[in-house]
Amino acid sequence: MTRSLLIVLASCFVAGLARAAGPGTTAVPVLQIPMSARAAGMGTSFTAVASDASALFYNPAGLARLNAHELDFSFATGQGETSIQNFAYAGPTPFTGISGNGYTSAGANLLYSRSGTIEVNRLNANGSLGSSESVSAGSDLVLSGGYAERVGMTPLELRDASYQIDHYLGVGGKYVRSTIVTQTGSAVAADMGYLVHSPEAGWSFGASALNIGGKIKYSEEKEPLPATFRGGFAWQGGVPSVHNVIASVDGDYLLDEREWHANMGLEYFWVKTYGVRLGYQIHREDAGLTMGFGLRWKGRFLLDYAWGLGKSLSDQHRITVSYRFGGVPPSQRGRQRRPFIESIPERDQLRGIEDKQPEFNEPAPRPRAVPRERNTGVPGWIY
Repeated sequence: MTRSLLIVLASCFVAGLARAAGPGTTAVPVLQIPMSARAAGMGTSFTAVASDASALFYNPAGLARLNAHELDFSFATGQGETSIQNFAYAGPTPFTGISGNGYTSAGANLLYSRSGTIEVNRLNANGSLGSSESVSAGSDLVLSGGYAERVGMTPLELRDASYQIDHYLGVGGKYVRSTIVTQTGSAVAADMGYLVHSPEAGWSFGASALNIGGKIKYSEEKEPLPATFRGGFAWQGGVPSVHNVIASVDGDYLLDEREWHANMGLEYFWVKTYGVRLGYQIHREDAGLTMGFGLRWKGRFLLDYAWGLGKSLSDQHRITVSYRFGGVPPSQRGRQRRPFIESIPERDQLRGIEDKQPEFNEPAPRPRAVPRERNTGVPGWIY
């Protein structure tokens, strides 16, 4: 009886989590909760913007846009008794990549959430209360990894200007281990992303497929992970040394729930130090306004905060602390693979060339006399 009661409570708890994250039939709803404070402040409109360690959540191809190593720690509040922490790393690699076009990067992520406790009451045979205890409602552990590189470049010539369009491709995978009361399940899933960006025009487009192919089994039946397709546009402009502006429009579609969402975001930074963000989410149960701010100190230490207000008036807060180090200049990031020599002369051919003598020998030219320069007292390297 006790085991049946726990299973019923677990089912009710899973249904409650799914309803909190959005209507649907998928498991592990923590995968739908945005962790990055920067992305959350922009209303999660981040598919075409992704340029930090949180790219694994939105578009793995964005990892290729990092020019420095980055360590992130994020945590979220406002999810009831659920506590969520996330550790992330991303940074460039010294390789030219599979396609040989440079801008290679790798990233890893560890997410852990705990869902608080629930009361379990045991009844006696006569219907009276026998005992009561608090048990863990559940927890989730998500391990992710990804790789991205530039796969090509397209020159675009117009009447007044010329542009270069960079194409990035990223892949990732994740391992999910989820526990609900006494039931534990695990699953693996894949991620894929594409991003195209024009540095001169400031425009970018991104598309990604997340949590693909994974199903988790708690007791008898398997439940799918929240497979999500994302796409969006972004524009970046301004004077880099004074102010920088990013505007983005984004959308996502949950495959199993057959539900779509739309997002808009805006970010403004002044003198690369002080930033503010605004966002708005559309067609969500808890849709509404998001806002946040960012602080940068010496380009190394970063602090981002985001706050969201949904229809249920339940405040949601995100905080991300980051450290960047080991910057790599773009000239080195964009280094391409040198072409291989297709063929070399055989040894016998080289030997034949060495043995072949000329039909006649000309006398070696005599060295010409070099006139001495007058000493002017000025070193020649000055000129």
